[in-house]
Amino acid sequence: MTIRAVVIIAAGATLGACGSTPPELPQPPAINVYQCVTPAGMTAPEPQPKRPRGEYTQDDVALYITELHRWGTRGWLKLARVREHADQCANSAEDDEENN
Repeated sequence: MTIRAVVIIAAGATLGACGSTPPELPQPPAINVYQCVTPAGMTAPEPQPKRPRGEYTQDDVALYITELHRWGTRGWLKLARVREHADQCANSAEDDEENN
């Protein structure tokens, strides 16, 4: 067989494949998807406390550390509320599925 014959056979096979249609894929089952979007107010960032600069006293450092602690505590409380919100939303979605 020559190269010319191989090229002609390959071209014929390629063009023959264009005329065929692929088998139809089965449709996936319907799935209920629930999205629990956290309200923007629950995730809004708060600015970090300003560090003391320049000439500062131990009182300035103590005030900064106290404010930093409060800032961190507010962040953890926000995270706890977001988790609680997500859990409530997931539970209500499960309840809806059970009732349907």
